Amino acid sequence: MSEFRTLRLRCATLCLALSLGLAGQAGAQTATVSRVTSPVIVATPGQMTQGSLAGTQLDGSLSTYTTSTERYWLASAWRHSGGIVHTLHRGGLDAPYGQFVWQKEMCNRTPANYCGNGTGTAFTQVGHTDVTNLWFVSLYQPSAEGNELLAFVHEENVAGSGGPGNREGRTRIGLAWSSDYGNTWNYLGRIVSAYGDPQPHNIQGAPYLIKDGYFHVYYVDSLRGAVPQCPASEPSTPGCIGMAVARASVAEVIASARAGQLNAGLWKKYDGNGFTQNGLGGLWQPLSIWGITHTQAVRSSYDGKFYMPLTAMTWKANGDPNDTTRINSSVKLYESTDAVNWNPSPAFVVADEPAHSLKPDAGYQYCTIADRNGAVNAEAGQSFYLYCMKDPTYMASNFGIYRWEVNLGASVDAYRQSADFASTQGQVWRYLRGEGAGLSPMSWAGSYWVGSEEWARIYSDAMHPATTQMPALQWIAPKAGTVRIEGTLRDADVNCGDGVNASVAHNGTEIFSADIANADTVGRSIAQDRSVAAGDSLFFIVAPKGDNFCDTSRWDPSVRYH
Repeated sequence: MSEFRTLRLRCATLCLALSLGLAGQAGAQTATVSRVTSPVIVATPGQMTQGSLAGTQLDGSLSTYTTSTERYWLASAWRHSGGIVHTLHRGGLDAPYGQFVWQKEMCNRTPANYCGNGTGTAFTQVGHTDVTNLWFVSLYQPSAEGNELLAFVHEENVAGSGGPGNREGRTRIGLAWSSDYGNTWNYLGRIVSAYGDPQPHNIQGAPYLIKDGYFHVYYVDSLRGAVPQCPASEPSTPGCIGMAVARASVAEVIASARAGQLNAGLWKKYDGNGFTQNGLGGLWQPLSIWGITHTQAVRSSYDGKFYMPLTAMTWKANGDPNDTTRINSSVKLYESTDAVNWNPSPAFVVADEPAHSLKPDAGYQYCTIADRNGAVNAEAGQSFYLYCMKDPTYMASNFGIYRWEVNLGASVDAYRQSADFASTQGQVWRYLRGEGAGLSPMSWAGSYWVGSEEWARIYSDAMHPATTQMPALQWIAPKAGTVRIEGTLRDADVNCGDGVNASVAHNGTEIFSADIANADTVGRSIAQDRSVAAGDSLFFIVAPKGDNFCDTSRWDPSVRYH
């Protein structure tokens, strides 16, 4: 019998023992604190590279819009052999890559390799003669379910700039217009550029919000040449770039776009005294938050606040080539009451994973926000979905899109391992070790739970199996109802090990299993609804394969009642 099958049988036997031994120990319902669900994978590498998308990877935030009957997802992808392609998919909030609609080249090329007018491409009209590369980053629908769309566009390599050591060259934020449900686009032109137009400079962007009838668009600007500590001749000086915001009247922008015009003069940067500086090249004042701005933003009608997720990848901590220190990868959700002044402390830390548990230059980027109930145009209610790409590394083959649900209101009947993690055995969560058909509570070890074998451990968001003991996280239903079980199991020790096997069981019935390879930091997800009676148990179990060396596995399940 194979080692994999042996472990699966051990897992099933242990689950049965657990259900018979502890199912009756449920206590009264407890107050909940979890307001962000565990992530689930809603797009796999296979879905994201299906058919003609083979050899590509997502290279920007997904942009979503709705018609009277369907939801669509517009994406920009980088082709490993070179160039940017654009795709459209049809699918619900659970399946952004549900049904392939089309893939198109960016534009028709002129003899000088710039974008020109023509048919059969994503951009059929181009408002400048020196456009090289364009990405869709966010959308606005002037009328609900209408055929008109305004796109905010990230532009690189302006006028042929860039090259080795200067990949992005000069960059811009621009606008594009479609009057046929996003099937073809007119690139109207550029609305924002960095002060001094330095290169290389990645303007990133462009999440937008609407406040008082104005678009507020966020991006990365530069102080090079503007202040003494940021000389124009030293483009990599730390602290000389930052997040900035520019705005323009929604009504005037849409009126101009409908007429096929740009009117770049509408856009003004915030400089600390107001929106007074030109969007193209004007001075600016840094905002109080920082992170990767390849993302989107939202205003909540529930509390009237503005929210923006910013990410970090496991990049080197500074520009010193001899310093190998890398930062954590994170997704942090910041809030503001006026779309200009942002609280520098995140309202939600959606994800924060140590660099040593991930691959170099990996983690989270390209985040999208969609209202759970269908609102569009950077608007949401009490709850919304946050989507981010996991591991968009250079020439990657294993990546995916994670989705979390964020609840801005009080937590009701929602449980999550990391949010509820405690130093005592609880009435809802219990921290157990199992071997064969036996079961015993673990012991608290100061910051984690441990079995009688040292490496059988349960952390706040991870587990590690021992040689013969398996960590078993038990959730006990405080009441009857239908629960949603979510979570993504992935490797958290990429430098060694042979992976793990895992199971989820409802009482004695296995409802999910996964075989996770070493260095699989994307993983496998459970996303299931189950009817439970009061006192029913769910068990989350991790088992070793050939050995248990380096088997730390990130698993932070959530369970919530419908």
